[in-house]
Amino acid sequence: MSASPNAQVALGTMTTTVDQGPAHDEPAAIRRMLAEGLTAMALDRVRQVTQQEGGRAPPDVLFLGALASARMGAAHEARSWLDRIDTQRIDDVALAVDVWALAGRIAKDTFAALRATAPDRASAHAAIALGHYRRAFELSRLHYPAVNAATMASLLGRSDDAQALAAQALEACERTPQDNHWWHASRGEALLLLGRVGDAAEAYRRARQLAAHSFGDIASMRRQLMLIGSADAHALLSCVPAPRVIAFAGHMIDAPERATPRFPAGLEGAVASALRDRIGNIGPAIGFSQAACGADILFLEAMQAAGMQTHIVLPCATRDYLESSVAFADPGWVPRFEQVVSRATSKHFATDEPLLGDDILFEHASNLVHGIALLRAVELETVPLLLAVLDPSGEHHHGGTAATVDAWKRGGHAVEIVDLAALRGSPPAARRGVRNAVHAPARTPAGRRRIQSLLFADVKGFSRLPEQFTPQFADLFLGLCKRLLDGLEHKAADANTRGDGIFLVFDRQADAARFAISLQRELSTVDWASLGLPGDTGARIGLHTGPVFKTWDPVMDKPTFYGTHVNLAARLEPVVQVGHIFATEAFAASLRAAGDASFRCHYIGELPLAKRFGDARLYRLSADDAPLGDAVAFTVT
Repeated sequence: MSASPNAQVALGTMTTTVDQGPAHDEPAAIRRMLAEGLTAMALDRVRQVTQQEGGRAPPDVLFLGALASARMGAAHEARSWLDRIDTQRIDDVALAVDVWALAGRIAKDTFAALRATAPDRASAHAAIALGHYRRAFELSRLHYPAVNAATMASLLGRSDDAQALAAQALEACERTPQDNHWWHASRGEALLLLGRVGDAAEAYRRARQLAAHSFGDIASMRRQLMLIGSADAHALLSCVPAPRVIAFAGHMIDAPERATPRFPAGLEGAVASALRDRIGNIGPAIGFSQAACGADILFLEAMQAAGMQTHIVLPCATRDYLESSVAFADPGWVPRFEQVVSRATSKHFATDEPLLGDDILFEHASNLVHGIALLRAVELETVPLLLAVLDPSGEHHHGGTAATVDAWKRGGHAVEIVDLAALRGSPPAARRGVRNAVHAPARTPAGRRRIQSLLFADVKGFSRLPEQFTPQFADLFLGLCKRLLDGLEHKAADANTRGDGIFLVFDRQADAARFAISLQRELSTVDWASLGLPGDTGARIGLHTGPVFKTWDPVMDKPTFYGTHVNLAARLEPVVQVGHIFATEAFAASLRAAGDASFRCHYIGELPLAKRFGDARLYRLSADDAPLGDAVAFTVT
């Protein structure tokens, strides 16, 4: 996450104000959006400007459309924006360098994705990337396009070119000495390619020192070393260590009336000491946790004392959470809760509504803690770890600490346990208990909220559909939805349609994701012109997971779902880019926590939802086997 200290990200309640600047300075306004992480909003603005200009937007606007698309993980769309640029009309040298460098980056990323499965196609993209980076260097004489060109030449086996370009990159660094992490990283990469591994290690260590908590930049340095792939490059990874991402789970302090001790107050010091030791041994880390009295707060205090990032997820409104999970213990836990929350890097809510006795919200918050941590680990190219304070001899409730530990082990992720039974001095026999007896999920009582995945979709441009094509469109769209729903192993819990829109409710995130991807694929092949619609007509699909009420609709004579999170999901779909599937962080995290590897979730930034419903952290969803497509070389016209 790139949230600022103590930012509140309430899965749809964060407010962001963007200064859009004067109407005549659209590129500056779009750049401000990108700097704020409002990637999808920036792309929307690019499209608006392009339409206003009759499809011939200025090259700087087209470049920003490509940059926004690349940051969303939409390489094909990024290439299409770049292909519209007439490079002969670029008067700004800096912009020309940016255009060629971005074209090189897109080709390089495609090479990396295809390298293992399609080496011939990958090599073609490597050659394209080399050409683009060369052009950017010829225009700028800067170090970063030169070192990228050197790396691509090395990967193509052109050792003489690689050596020459690396030397030029090093000369460019020496011409403009700087003391920022990117300069040192570029210098280290050039030195590595020149075989000066000791000097490269020194440069990378300095880059890591200056990068500090810029963990995304550190991940980029590590990706570049892994792309180079030599034994020396892999050895240099130790000079730019990635932070560990820690998901935390642990028991609360025992309530006064608890009959069998699990985490008695007298163990607080021992647990705090054990957590400090574990965190000290782990090294630089980012922590995700709830904030209940006992283990959670002790973990957050230890992380914050060590100067590390902490991200807190609360299952419900703060007042209710304090009452259910903090205030029942010693009164001193409440100010400690307030302190760790005030010092946290960010605070999230599974829902900011009251608890209303729905214990399933705690399970949902636990899934978000662990799912967000897993997403963040992928983003940072690092290894996730579950750190748990656990009594192995206790009962295993669904969604509890023990069940979480078991789920992480099944997923093949690392787990470290602070054993409460051992700290209490319980004999080994007492600790064997019911280690593998995970309780089945409890039924949700009638009228209580349940966790569901929600899908809203429509076809943008439907309002322009000529009247005579309406029956044909309805048959096509609704018939397709019906066929795809019937093909799912688990049926939708509810379905509603109106015109070109569909609202679906699923019990499982994977079913919602699978339907969304299938629907988008099918609709992308429709000949919209035959229906009297523009060729760029397409579907917008939004996904969210959250707590909702299941009720009976007497008008339709069927079950239906209501609640704040239905409203949130409905406000997401209007801001989705045509041809894409956007998912809230709650959906992406829940999907990841469920352990299904069939999908990719690419973070695209915070985006204001429709009708002033606040901001949400959004991801672009795609299938893990989604084809990248082949890019043509970016040409000079």
